[in-house]
Amino acid sequence: MSYSIQYRELFRVKILHRFFLDKGTDDFKSMNDTDQQKQLKDYDFRSFLKVNPTAESRQRLNGYNLVFKQISTGFTVWSKVDENDDALPFVPLADDLEFTFLLQVNDPRFYNYTDLKMENAGKLYYLSNRQLDTEPNNFPLIDKAGGNFHVDEDFILSEDGENGELQQLHPGEKMNLIGVLCIFMKGDNSSLNVTNAQDEIQEPAPAFEVVFKNRNTVWRYLFDDDQQVTGGDDVKKENGNSKILITKDEHPLTLNGFIPIELGGVGLPNPGVALVRPDVSDNTIYSEIYM
Repeated sequence: MSYSIQYRELFRVKILHRFFLDKGTDDFKSMNDTDQQKQLKDYDFRSFLKVNPTAESRQRLNGYNLVFKQISTGFTVWSKVDENDDALPFVPLADDLEFTFLLQVNDPRFYNYTDLKMENAGKLYYLSNRQLDTEPNNFPLIDKAGGNFHVDEDFILSEDGENGELQQLHPGEKMNLIGVLCIFMKGDNSSLNVTNAQDEIQEPAPAFEVVFKNRNTVWRYLFDDDQQVTGGDDVKKENGNSKILITKDEHPLTLNGFIPIELGGVGLPNPGVALVRPDVSDNTIYSEIYM
């Protein structure tokens, strides 16, 4: 009698960042499938974020015959299934069963191109399909793929909530930690459940989505010589200084694509992400370009 071990995908989490996926002013989600696949071709979230289960959750995954697997767009969790019914996990998964994944930044320029308030660096974001008891009733939940969800300041934990989460982690797990992602088998509403009402694996497997927005900045051009500026240009003098010109509007920072900015009919370069300067005096963030 032959016997083979089978696994089915239990759930997945997509981790998307619009700095890498948008193209100039073209929003990734508004692109057609062909253009989206082009943007995803060279995309790998591990260039800016490290995501792994906590030590406790890794042991729990092993105990339930589950497998954690990273892919360029996030990660998947697979379940060994019953030999007689591939809709049933090999080990039953309780409604309150939860797995916690660490989100640790590994790019020092992350806050330069990510639309999160720089003054909140060091605070802990909490992404889950269930709310914590320490947080208010309006604390947001993670969304399924294709929704309008993106990470923002609403997901920052209260002091009590943060302390409670950090107490569960080993010292090394707290390094460069920006957030924790907690997935329960049953969410606070049925649309966020991992397993169905019969505790079976769903088809297709639920896909959650973590989206980071790219930062919009005013672009500041620093010249060695005075520049002639007219009302038809895309830039203006900053405080009357003819050597420092700024864009009239904010523009998104993207790795790919080009946004035309003209001065006297000549195109100016788009900025990189190394020189991003917040100015508290006018509550504006500038991207600087030396000409």
